[in-house]
Amino acid sequence: MQRKRTIFLAGDSTVQTYKLTDAPQCGWGAMLHKYFADNEVKIYHSRESRFENSVSYELADIIIDNRAMAARSAKSFFDEGRWEDILSCIREGDFVLMQFAHNDANKEKPERYLHPDEYGKKLLNDYIIPVREKKAVPVLVTAIAMKDFDENGICKISFPEYRDKMIELSEKEQVDLIDLGKETADYNTFIGEEACKSIYMNLEKGMFESAKEGKEDNAHLKFEGAFVYAGFVAAGLKNIMNK
Repeated sequence: MQRKRTIFLAGDSTVQTYKLTDAPQCGWGAMLHKYFADNEVKIYHSRESRFENSVSYELADIIIDNRAMAARSAKSFFDEGRWEDILSCIREGDFVLMQFAHNDANKEKPERYLHPDEYGKKLLNDYIIPVREKKAVPVLVTAIAMKDFDENGICKISFPEYRDKMIELSEKEQVDLIDLGKETADYNTFIGEEACKSIYMNLEKGMFESAKEGKEDNAHLKFEGAFVYAGFVAAGLKNIMNK
């Protein structure tokens, strides 16, 4: 039986698949499959992965294998063996999407922090080159925007230094890139700050068991936000796959 092409996802909490008990928090990686099939989807623990949070979505023609994990940077994802867990499964013709920055920028967490220059080198040497050696396709994804507006009602691009480094890498090394950071910031600006409460984890007290006291989290997504943002990723990825 011929192996299906696989789309691997490496990233952080904004990409991750969560348990139902965490609802309504959701990463865009858990919604990506909805843009590739309108028929039955098989969902199961990723084969050959030793990490509990790894989830595969098997469609008729492809598999989307989401191995993103909360609180991980390009550094800690690599150091914990999560990247090797993906790399050992990659085959020729696969696609590997990589979205980091939210945790790489945290100077208070030395196990996560990478200076933007180190970040660029890490992505190239430890992520992009090994994927290409497998004859697979690396795809850089800039980090989603947080709900962060200026006085003029413009949503700011989050972690701009890290986004710039990804764009620089993309241009210099001819790596495919999905500028999700800009797309999500533009989308947030379009719908406005108040409407953004419906897509980020802004919860009233007593709404959900996962946050009984309420929550104002402007970084993580609800189901609705994950679905919208996954649409941006899907559109970009389809353009890359159809080259």
